[in-house]
Amino acid sequence: MVKVTNKTDGVLTRRHPSGTILKWAPRQSKEITSERVLAEVSKQECFEVTESAVENKVGAGVKTHVKPTKPRGRPPKAAKKEVAKPKKGLKSKKGKAD
Repeated sequence: MVKVTNKTDGVLTRRHPSGTILKWAPRQSKEITSERVLAEVSKQECFEVTESAVENKVGAGVKTHVKPTKPRGRPPKAAKKEVAKPKKGLKSKKGKAD
């Protein structure tokens, strides 16, 4: 595997032998295994070819910003608190007259 970097400020495209189109954004790097594309790219000054591409990546590293799982279903309703209702009518504080 070879790492190829676009050195220009514009987007560059090349066709892969399998028919897919490779697009490089400005200063973007891609790993290439095709000998034909590598031969074509190495002749052009707008690409920089680096031989030190990593072949076997081990592990995924530390995960950051992992989203929590979404709760399934509808949440339960909160229990209603009973409020003492005021009684209707007037009440005498002194009591009934004899």
